[in-house]
Amino acid sequence: MKIHTERQREGEHHATMASYGDERTPSKFIKYILFFVNMLFWFLSVIILAIGIYVMVEKRELYGKLTDLYYDPAVIFVVLGGLMFIVTFTGCLGALRENTCLLCVNVAIIVALLILEIACGIFGFINSVKVEQTVDAKLRNAIMFYRDPTKQDLHFIIDTAQIELGCCGSKSYIDWEANIYFNCSSPSVSACGVPFSCCSTEELRENRQCGYGIEKLSFEERADRISMQGCLTKTMDFLKNNLALIGGLSFAILVLQILTVCLAMVLRSQILQVKEISENTK
Repeated sequence: MKIHTERQREGEHHATMASYGDERTPSKFIKYILFFVNMLFWFLSVIILAIGIYVMVEKRELYGKLTDLYYDPAVIFVVLGGLMFIVTFTGCLGALRENTCLLCVNVAIIVALLILEIACGIFGFINSVKVEQTVDAKLRNAIMFYRDPTKQDLHFIIDTAQIELGCCGSKSYIDWEANIYFNCSSPSVSACGVPFSCCSTEELRENRQCGYGIEKLSFEERADRISMQGCLTKTMDFLKNNLALIGGLSFAILVLQILTVCLAMVLRSQILQVKEISENTK
């Protein structure tokens, strides 16, 4: 009778376990999709972080005070790469190890970033004029630091932006009067001029002094030699003319973040369910 009872219980146990089926393990599909998505962005974060750290280490002797970091693009790489590393690392490890705590941390950070992104988007839309004025002020300050020997990477970024966008200064080429090397009161040969990156064609840019003395020329001669429109003005025009494209990309990024949060929450729920089932069947 005792043997029969034990066999009956064993049979009920197997029947219970069989009834759970695939619920005994979390979905491998969700687990590995979440893992590979986070892994992809983790590799990207490592590259960004490595570039930022390398540049900062190479320039460590040039950092004399905290304000030196304010205009240093390497700092942006380090902060962005570090934040991406934390988010993607918790996502990768949480999915692979089926760790509910790490998955919670991953979800919490992504949700916080989502709220921040939406808040910034709404703020930027409501205060677009004020934001444009703030960006203009920052760009003008950056122009003042052009040719500063301690900010060579800023020098490179300004030249690259002006060449690629075909622009000069923030609002116009006149902004370069704020730089001590290009101001008309400067004793250097570049006085009353602009950097070579303002010149409108590659042929002109081959002469690094193509922008010197530009303010002494007539309006027509300036227009033939340099880009008259400022980079901020040109960027704002681009944004206004491509609202559909920018909106689509922003929506796609938003959907990807929401999808990642949903997958992480579903996986966490399945892990907790499996643990509960295991405890109930002991």
